[in-house]
Parts: sequence; structure tokens; C-alpha cells
Amino acid sequence: MAVKWMAAAIMVALGCTPRAGPEVDAGSGSPPELGSSMNVRVVADTVVLEIHVTNVADSPVSLEFTSAQRYDFEVASASGVVVWRWSAARSFAQMLGSEDLQAGESRRYMATWHGEGHEGDFVATGWVVSSNYPVELRTGFRLPE
Repeated sequence: MAVKWMAAAIMVALGCTPRAGPEVDAGSGSPPELGSSMNVRVVADTVVLEIHVTNVADSPVSLEFTSAQRYDFEVASASGVVVWRWSAARSFAQMLGSEDLQAGESRRYMATWHGEGHEGDFVATGWVVSSNYPVELRTGFRLPE
């Protein structure tokens, strides 16, 4: 009981509230060399999406990419209709690239969706589009009326 109370107190102190939204599968996750998480913060009709990846291996990891794009995010209605994709209005240079992560090093990828005019349950999917260490995470969230 004390542990639950302490966890709730920490969440309140940090300004966190439990995410309300549809139950969804978590996506394919990430390779064992990468620890990853996805966070969705909703403030009014603004949604901040974030993927955080950490090299949990004992040696460096080099994420390889087939273009200048490093990540992507998508928001779909609970019924599966895509309402926004971060990369849809962007172009990326077609060039090979990489990002090196030393043991214990992290990267954060973020995007913001302005969901005005939308309400209800949604599913956010985030990807690190590395060709050799791909990450796919999914979580549900709710936009208030």
C-alpha cells in the first residue's frame, strides 16, 4: 500500500497523469541491444510524442539509416484510420548515414501533433527507422472533448 501511495505521489510531483486511452499492442519493440520507451504527453489539443532509445549493450552500437530520416511518428484513430504522420509533409535526402551510441548512451526523438478538431481515443506509433536496429513502439492516448 505504501509503495502504491509513494508511486502516485511521485507521479503527481512530476506532473504526470496516467494515460487514458485504448488498450493497444506495444508494437514490435526494439532489438536486445537497445532499451526503448515511448511517451505521449497531451496538453489540451497538443500531443508531444517521444521515443527514447539507450544502448544497453557493453559495446558501441551504430544505427544505420538509408536516408536522412531517423524517426517517424503516426497517430491513428482507435478504429485504425491514420489522422497524422510526421513524415508525410517532409522530404529526406537519399543518403546513407549512421548514429553511433556508446555503451549507456541515449537518443531522444520527438515530434508534436496539433490535434485540434479531434477528440477521443487514438493510437500513437513511433519508429526509429534504422535498417539494422529498427524500433517500433505503440501506445494509446485520449484527446479530451
